[in-house]
Amino acid sequence: MKISNNKFANEEVVLDFHQYESCEFTNCRFVILGHGAFTFNDCHVSNCEFSFAGPAASTINTLGMIYRSLGDQGKTLVEATFNQIRNMDTTPSA
Repeated sequence: MKISNNKFANEEVVLDFHQYESCEFTNCRFVILGHGAFTFNDCHVSNCEFSFAGPAASTINTLGMIYRSLGDQGKTLVEATFNQIRNMDTTPSA
């Protein structure tokens, strides 16, 4: 669902399956469930935080377990995953 030119303040905003365009977010909690993609285009974010629930939380917990449980090899695997994220092409596909 595309949401344009809205202002969000002091609320929980579920991101899955949404396209936010030219929106303002102040003091919000972004919730990522991991059920679908989302985008921000030309948005302003101030003093917001992310939280993860559902499948997204399971993924975060799994990465944490790998990082803590597999010694240096686990840390290397998780850091490699973060490097892939840092280097992702974020150009929207047509």
